Amino acid sequence: MKKFVFYTLALAVLMMSVWGCKEDPLTGEEDPVIPHETLVTNNWIKESMELYYYWNDKLPTGIDYTKEADPEAYFYKLVYKEKDKWSRIESDYKKLEAELNGEPVTMGYNPSFFLIANNKVVIAVKYVYPGSPAADAGLKRGDIILSIDNAQLDTSNYYDLYSGPAYSVQLGRLEGNTLMPTGVSVSMTARVTNTNPLIYHEVLDIDGHKIGYIVYVEFIAGEDDVLLTDIDNIFDEFKSAGISDLIVDVRYNPGGEIDAAVHLASGIAPFTVANNKDVLIKLTYNEGLESYLKSSGHAEYLSNRFEPPSDTLTNLNMSRVYFLTTSGTASASELVIVGLDPYMDVIRIGEPTYGKYAGAWVMPDDNEKWAIIPIVSKYSNATGYTDFVDGLPPDYEIDDDMFHAVPFGDKRDPMLAKAIELATGKSVSAKSLKKTERIGYKVIVPQEMKMKSNLYLEGFAVEPEAVRDHAH
Repeated sequence: MKKFVFYTLALAVLMMSVWGCKEDPLTGEEDPVIPHETLVTNNWIKESMELYYYWNDKLPTGIDYTKEADPEAYFYKLVYKEKDKWSRIESDYKKLEAELNGEPVTMGYNPSFFLIANNKVVIAVKYVYPGSPAADAGLKRGDIILSIDNAQLDTSNYYDLYSGPAYSVQLGRLEGNTLMPTGVSVSMTARVTNTNPLIYHEVLDIDGHKIGYIVYVEFIAGEDDVLLTDIDNIFDEFKSAGISDLIVDVRYNPGGEIDAAVHLASGIAPFTVANNKDVLIKLTYNEGLESYLKSSGHAEYLSNRFEPPSDTLTNLNMSRVYFLTTSGTASASELVIVGLDPYMDVIRIGEPTYGKYAGAWVMPDDNEKWAIIPIVSKYSNATGYTDFVDGLPPDYEIDDDMFHAVPFGDKRDPMLAKAIELATGKSVSAKSLKKTERIGYKVIVPQEMKMKSNLYLEGFAVEPEAVRDHAH
């Protein structure tokens, strides 16, 4: 991951750290004295949000950072909740950096949580990273987890249990409309795992019609852009096979880094579009930051352009592309879809996407302990399309029923089958699925996962005073 660098934001706080309590002269009550380190962190949060936050004109007044004992709670008091569901703060920047580099400590499976009768929750496995603890334990796409460590999941404990460092899961199966235990239990312990987001790809040969199919679950570039090289290797394979159509499965892709999004889009786009470096997206910021960018020679941060073909970027020169989408398709995934739309035939199959048209900077503090990830920008495509608050509707609506999931690449997958039919004009045998909603199960998404549906924009070194001078 590229380092996001910001010069120190007036960290000198003219207060001494004193242990103990002091009496409030108005109430007579004793208030704890805030440690100096916390005050420094709070002041950094305050000034960062004032200068860079997209909705900085909506920051609340009357909150005194010198009286806030918890930086995390203080940060969320500043967030403009009417519009912003994504800005977040992390207390462990190194852990975040590992995740963004594709090397987190994880079990290595991606869950879909379902609320069933009597406040119970079950998990359906969307996918498993190869070589992960989950893969080693034999967990696979479509498995249903009824309990963890034999504890029934419910709305109060399901995410904590899922996030544990080591546990066993008890599996089930759907019989009619009823979930029944299989008696199978598998154990896993989280470890550092290579979470390469290119979890599946294949050249589908349908009666001589060659179709490239790729499953991409997160936009991360990796150390030294190694994961972008993997995209090129796959596209080289597709190109050598002579594919005439491309299916990009981003139904579980919540977003990620702008560099990876630009790279993927550039590999898909018509050759002339990529070679001419046409505009992929335009970016707008708060008034002060945008004024600074325009007047200081930083115009490259006001738009992102396609990258021309090169030794490090393979262009497939497609005239149309099929995207498989769900409500889990967010942010950078949506950016690629809307960014390509003015230049080629973009066909969406599946469910409406999440609806996120904003980007964030990853901003660590000087000690690289805390990091804030505030929304700093809104994007639109070359024609100005943005504000798709209800997501991007599919051209062909097909439900993604995890209780009847088949492996990636299996032509019984209704979404994949529809894409193949549109590309070839020939129907393939899709599995007849029963909608999960019909058996009374409701998808629930924990707030922790909603907030990670993000687009990480490339930051840069900037003097706060230079931005402040442009603010009104």
